Amino acid sequence: QERRLFLQFLTGSPRLPIGGFKNLKPVFTVVLKHSEGDLKPDNYLPSVMTCANYLKLPNYSSSEILEERLMKAVNEGAGAFLLS
Repeated sequence: QERRLFLQFLTGSPRLPIGGFKNLKPVFTVVLKHSEGDLKPDNYLPSVMTCANYLKLPNYSSSEILEERLMKAVNEGAGAFLLS
């Protein structure tokens, strides 16, 4: 279930094309999400551009923060444009 939610969040679809990630068009890309003002990267949730298969990640201070923020975005941002 978590994988389906993650794929839905990432691509807008709960399934990958035949052949998996390597056959995504456009290709799946992770990009840096820059902080604004006095906010630290840990204050942000990751976001996506489903039309471009972009996952925008802040430069989190730890892998634990990354996992926590990503799961929060996947679960709470499902079906919403607020994290795009």
